[in-house]
Amino acid sequence: MPRMNAELVPEPTPTANVYEVGDLLIDVGVRRVTRNGVDLEIAGRSFDLLLALVRAAPNLMSTQELMDGVWPTVVIGAETVTQRIMRLRQSLGDSAESPHYIVALRGHGYRMAAAVRAKAVGAPSLSPSWVEAPVSPPAAAAAAISCALPSGPPAQSIPKINRWIPVLLILTLVAGASGVWWGLERRTDGQVAASIKARPSSAAVPRSSVAVMPFANLTGDPAKGYLGDGMAEELINTLAQVPRLKVPARTSTFSYKGRDVDIRRIAQDLNVATILEGSVRSTGERLRVSARLVDAASGYQIWSQDYDRQSADIFRLQDDLAGQIVQALRTHLNVDLPTPVRAPPTQDVEAYRLFLQAVGIVKGTPSSLHLALPLIDQALTRDPNFAAALAARADFRTGLALLGGAPPGTIDDAQADAERALVLSPGLARAHSVLAMIHFVRGAWIQAEMSYEAALAADRADPGIHASYSFILLASMGRLQQAQAQASEAYHLAPADPFIETVLSGADSDLGLDAEAGRLMKLATEIGRPRLGQELLVDANAAARKGNYEEAAARAPGALPTALRDAGGGQALKLFYAALANPMKTAAARQSLQALIPQLRSETIDARISSFFVVALARLGALDAAYELANGLVANGMRLRVPTLSLNLSALWAPEMRAFRQDRRFQVLVTRLKLIDYWKQFGPPDNCELMDGKLMCH
Repeated sequence: MPRMNAELVPEPTPTANVYEVGDLLIDVGVRRVTRNGVDLEIAGRSFDLLLALVRAAPNLMSTQELMDGVWPTVVIGAETVTQRIMRLRQSLGDSAESPHYIVALRGHGYRMAAAVRAKAVGAPSLSPSWVEAPVSPPAAAAAAISCALPSGPPAQSIPKINRWIPVLLILTLVAGASGVWWGLERRTDGQVAASIKARPSSAAVPRSSVAVMPFANLTGDPAKGYLGDGMAEELINTLAQVPRLKVPARTSTFSYKGRDVDIRRIAQDLNVATILEGSVRSTGERLRVSARLVDAASGYQIWSQDYDRQSADIFRLQDDLAGQIVQALRTHLNVDLPTPVRAPPTQDVEAYRLFLQAVGIVKGTPSSLHLALPLIDQALTRDPNFAAALAARADFRTGLALLGGAPPGTIDDAQADAERALVLSPGLARAHSVLAMIHFVRGAWIQAEMSYEAALAADRADPGIHASYSFILLASMGRLQQAQAQASEAYHLAPADPFIETVLSGADSDLGLDAEAGRLMKLATEIGRPRLGQELLVDANAAARKGNYEEAAARAPGALPTALRDAGGGQALKLFYAALANPMKTAAARQSLQALIPQLRSETIDARISSFFVVALARLGALDAAYELANGLVANGMRLRVPTLSLNLSALWAPEMRAFRQDRRFQVLVTRLKLIDYWKQFGPPDNCELMDGKLMCH
């Protein structure tokens, strides 16, 4: 590769606004990178990183200089820089093996390989919303980047991260949005930091506490991200067994994956004293793992270690790493912590790899579930007693059953997997949680409650279990206050998770806390929750409760599927809100809504949508039509053995449904759904009481 010649290529000045970098054109003023007139998707920190290297060219920038310059107000690790360089290369079509733009000098830093020429001079125009009081980087980096970078958090493109299935599927199909895995796009750390609730300053941080972050994937292959995720999850599971050591659950820490969030902020959110982060590389049959423990208050490194092992030694590596982390905490905190002891999830390394790979590709879609199932089947063929894999397969099968298109008997197979997993590992929280969801969709309320109690007893720190339980309480049992308390606990444990925020938003909305529900729904969408239409219904409910019927009419139709909206559903909702504003229009609105009942009873309509129309009919006093639709939806669910997926029962507990609940037919409906026996054992819904086996709601 030719060396840069400073005499032929003048060193760019810090005030240049446009640069030629090989065949790239970088416009600083509009933060745009083009190649031959075609825009490249390079934004946020990636743009800042590229610009810092360009302005330093032909000189080298060390990792520390980049950390101080590109992330001036954020405490991050060297792995963040390495991973961001890898993403930048991917966006540029560059490679570490044959670099055209960026060269890495191992142990020293990075420099531009391509020729850099300044094309224009002038002060860069930064977006005013990004400008904050500058934090001076070290002198070595300041000359290269002082004019290049805003000190606030810019927008950025973040890769996908795997998340949950059961709660997400239920929220998607029933309420509008757990469990384990889901794929979504993340937004910036600034959006997270600006919007999540700060933990009260009075909350004491346990000295013996550590948050294990997902390990960065530095293999160069995005498909191998499961290696770092698996390493982090096993460390969480192992360290969580150490008495007197607080370790947040996977859902709590993985919410920050792919974000350049200051570790001090993460520690504040999760109420921990230390952060563990690391990276994984793989070459052939060898794994290279780097890990470091950071004091969250100071940002200083407490301990670090590199490991170079055969892939077959992964379980011994995880044990060694967990043991050394505990030893480092003992020394740093001067506390007595026992050495962690935990059997590996399986003795078959290949089965474990297949399990991680299956989990890693699930994105909550039927196609991804179909791809994952053969892998998990292979893992269980190698080790039929792999309890975690059985729980995962139960999760996958439940997902397919809920999404549709699964072979007959799939939900039965899922239940068998979950029960088999619990025979092998009675304390496996994931299996209890999946089994609870299976009981819920079948309307086996008492069994669902008992399974959630078992899941929480096994792992009370898992926010996904609290969120799932919250939704069940809200969606079926009518215990709104308890549901809101469970959702709040989930949010307390994982304040940066968009699906947790969606669950809490639903609970707040049903309690009439519209302002908070709207804030949480907006936040959830901003930081990664796919738009499912629920936010439009939340906004419409809030507007209607304020008497802003025109605003409600403008928002609610957008939540409908296109076919239903075009077939008269959108117009029917507009007439509904017009009738709320002017009772003289009630007859026309009722007629329009009732005409849609045959379509709404279709098994292809989202229960959240069809149930919204039940509420609309009831609010206009059309109780006969409301019960006709509700009973038809229940009949669909009974036929499919999943009654809760056809009628969104949470809609029945809204304040506006008082007349519906006080109708004699409500007793028949809840008896048909077998809810009376549940209420006898666990207590009646809010503002209701049981009298001689009958539900009386006030």
